Amino acid sequence: MAQQPQPSDALTRFVFDAAHVRGAVITLARSTREILACHSYPPALSRTLAELCAASPLIGSTLKLEGSLIVQLASAGPVRLIVVECNDVLDIRATAQWNDAAATLRPDATLAELAGGQNQGRLTITLDPRSGGSLYQGIVALEATTSAHLFEHYLTTSEQLQSRVLLTTRDGVAAGLLVQRLPGTSSTDEATWARIESLLDALAPDALLAAPTHTALLASAFPEDDLRVFESRSVHFRCSCSLERVRNALRIAGRAEIEAAIAERGQVEVTCEFCNRRYTFAPDEARDVFSSHAPIARDAATASRH
Repeated sequence: MAQQPQPSDALTRFVFDAAHVRGAVITLARSTREILACHSYPPALSRTLAELCAASPLIGSTLKLEGSLIVQLASAGPVRLIVVECNDVLDIRATAQWNDAAATLRPDATLAELAGGQNQGRLTITLDPRSGGSLYQGIVALEATTSAHLFEHYLTTSEQLQSRVLLTTRDGVAAGLLVQRLPGTSSTDEATWARIESLLDALAPDALLAAPTHTALLASAFPEDDLRVFESRSVHFRCSCSLERVRNALRIAGRAEIEAAIAERGQVEVTCEFCNRRYTFAPDEARDVFSSHAPIARDAATASRH
């Protein structure tokens, strides 16, 4: 297995040559740090966001999806909302909403604790095709102790494939490893999968961040196996907000809300909750959005209006 360098933010897929097993490994540094820098997230939420940013492309790498995969936590607890979005070209973005209680959570708090309890929230994974077709949505109960175990459960039940997921973060850097057992396996694959699970159980979480390359990590994690490692793909933090999408959001809000904002502030300000970019509209510019006959986009920017 030849060593091949990859960008600092990258996902690398691989398969086991002698078994029906596939996988992917991801490392995120610049993108997660840029995402976390958009807002002053409490420590527990920062760690969880970084983990989910790593998990989303891992899950997406197993799907034939032209569009976006959206991971969302909605709850009545300290963290009211988490949204992480990854598209098929591996652009990611993320945001969250929380209250003061989130700052009191220990840094390694689980998703269930962020939600205020197992029954206080739910995790949904949505597949949103770019073509505008039907959405697919899976719901995951907040029963597992770690984010990795939650995604293992989702993949095993939704794809009917035995899956193992490892996630780790440190100082805003996130890494993850996914391994899946494919259908049509033999007795040899049974033994190989059992050995792979033992190796993953013994793998120190820091190993995902310590290896200089993905191929070095895989060689260390699976020293007895011949792996076919595919070319790494770059991952980027890239927000999809735009002036036109914000105009769509204003049209959705309606004239009454826009006029109320103008009366209160003399203008309309919209801040993208993902990248924190601010869009400012003078009164005439804000009212002009209703004179346009352009269709309203289905994915108008998530934003807060002032």
